[in-house]
Amino acid sequence: MDFGGSYQYLFAWIIYILAGAGACVFWWKITSFINRRVWRDLLRGMGVVLIFTPWYVGEYTEFYAPAIVVLLMDLLLEGVKNGMRGGVALLVSTFLMLLVLSVRQFLHTLPRKI
Repeated sequence: MDFGGSYQYLFAWIIYILAGAGACVFWWKITSFINRRVWRDLLRGMGVVLIFTPWYVGEYTEFYAPAIVVLLMDLLLEGVKNGMRGGVALLVSTFLMLLVLSVRQFLHTLPRKI
């Protein structure tokens, strides 16, 4: 039984998620010096969206890859007209992140009654 070959896809994602978590910790430390909460949360959210948004690899719906990698590979290999699958996924994820941050900011600015 080829243990490494049968679980290669799973191992790759585990390593990617661990590396992404390390990159997020590093990004959190760098952005902690930004005084404005809105800009700090926006930069942190963009980092999370770019690192952790998955998307289909080509025509294979059972395999995923980071959407930024899919976008870059599609643009490199297929051109701008055909290569925007990963871009759509990133656009939707960014919109949802902005929606969550807007609701959070709105709830934070509401006057509190004690």
